[in-house]
Amino acid sequence: MTIAQILKFSADKLIARGIDTPFLEAEILLSHVLKKPQEFLFTHGEKKLSSLQISSFKFQISKRLKDVPAAYLTSHKEFYGLDFKVNQNILIPRPETELMVDEALKLVAHGSQSATILDVGTGSGCIIIALAKQIKNYELPITNYKFIATDISAKALALAKQNAKAHHVNKKIKFIKGNLLEPITKNNKFVIRNSKFVITANLPYLTPTQIKNSSSIKYESKSALDGGLDGLRYYKRLFKQIKQLRVAGCGLRDITILCEIDPRQTAKIKLFAKQLLPKAKLQIKKDLSGLNRLAIVKII
Repeated sequence: MTIAQILKFSADKLIARGIDTPFLEAEILLSHVLKKPQEFLFTHGEKKLSSLQISSFKFQISKRLKDVPAAYLTSHKEFYGLDFKVNQNILIPRPETELMVDEALKLVAHGSQSATILDVGTGSGCIIIALAKQIKNYELPITNYKFIATDISAKALALAKQNAKAHHVNKKIKFIKGNLLEPITKNNKFVIRNSKFVITANLPYLTPTQIKNSSSIKYESKSALDGGLDGLRYYKRLFKQIKQLRVAGCGLRDITILCEIDPRQTAKIKLFAKQLLPKAKLQIKKDLSGLNRLAIVKII
């Protein structure tokens, strides 16, 4: 079989299985098997594959047909134009999360010369690493920016550190093990020196029912998905810890929290923000599909 033939053959199988992006996923998996960039497939469609290459690729497709994510099969996922190593200890980066990076950049890279950026529940590190890379690309005084990432999982932090090193920002980001903001609020020696403080949080926000009913995520880390009965367990904790951070006297004049949510949680997160952070202003941003995806909570 040629590259073009086997891509068509596999894409048809993925379509029948209900995979959303069958041709793209077939190309990603074949590129991985051949150890060639996807562009190679487009320019060498007539190239015949060896029996070993065909066998290896069909095995990958068979795993994908059983709902194993392509990112786990290749151990890689693109996010914000960057390649990230992934494994089953973390949530696979999603395209909709790029909105959080866009909005965080508006806050810290436009009209600002310094900021502290804290990514809680960093997972693969994709958000904080993308931010550090972009600020570096903007030729802003990156030494004036402080980047911190926390995660309760030592395995997730180990992976995030690998990704930071691969993207040459490992010396700029401080990775700390701990529950949400606790590494900050419980460390009396930790001082936030920049007046602008931005917190990014793509925390687990699915309910047990949503997880149970979604076959596409059954191989992903449950701890990175399960947000409790209403999906907002960790955001409630985060908002409570924000109050502790302010009481701790960090001298902050400007705090913004960016939270990725399920669109159906819009009303509830507004309510909890009002209850736990009564002086905050909340704005909802829609993703490219027109769904409420990002809650921006601003405290002045």
